Amino acid sequence: MNEQQAPGGAADIERDALPGGDQDVFNNLPSDLKCCLEQAERVILLANNPAITQEDVQALNIGPNDVVVSFNLCIHSGLLHRESVNVFVHGFNAPDCYFFGLPYKYDVQQLFTDPQAQCFTVLVGCALPLCPMPGVAAYWDRIPLPALWHYPVDRPGGKRYVGPSTGFNVLVLLDGLRGHAGYGYRMLTLGFSNESGKLRGGHAWEYERRWLLAADVESVPLKPRSWWRKLFHQR
Repeated sequence: MNEQQAPGGAADIERDALPGGDQDVFNNLPSDLKCCLEQAERVILLANNPAITQEDVQALNIGPNDVVVSFNLCIHSGLLHRESVNVFVHGFNAPDCYFFGLPYKYDVQQLFTDPQAQCFTVLVGCALPLCPMPGVAAYWDRIPLPALWHYPVDRPGGKRYVGPSTGFNVLVLLDGLRGHAGYGYRMLTLGFSNESGKLRGGHAWEYERRWLLAADVESVPLKPRSWWRKLFHQR
């Protein structure tokens, strides 16, 4: 993406300041996925939150005009619909050189092999060169969008953050694409909250929360759980 095309005011970013500044944010996406996003009514981001239930997903009435985004281990893959477009996003573990959630588990493999399903893969935080693959978008760290470019580096006390969470990378990317390409989809998040009781360490969660609160993104509340479900979850 050139400086004139960069969404969200990225033209003001000093592109040589960090690796990855020359990434073509829009054209990194497979053309078929861009067509799906252009036609989508909603993009629904489904967190790896164990508090999400089948009832929470069913209440969204997911259909063929929706794009559903899952992350890393995709723990709710059994609740996904082949009628919708499914995007699977995986963050790179640089120390051990692998992507979280790959290879795919059985439920996800079934979707990819279903001739009636539309599935795509997005890899974020790449630190090594990758061969182009059909239906796969690969982004280096960091994606040149303002909220990601200016992500905090040092924690209080001097220890460094590992970088944006996988979900935050894609939240900012999909929001930026709306401004850049004129896509009209609504963005919804399910489970981007504290019901799971614990957050993965190393990310600037307060920074990510502040961005989400200020963004044009709808946070869908989870349905209240019965007492026995809460007890089971605590165990």
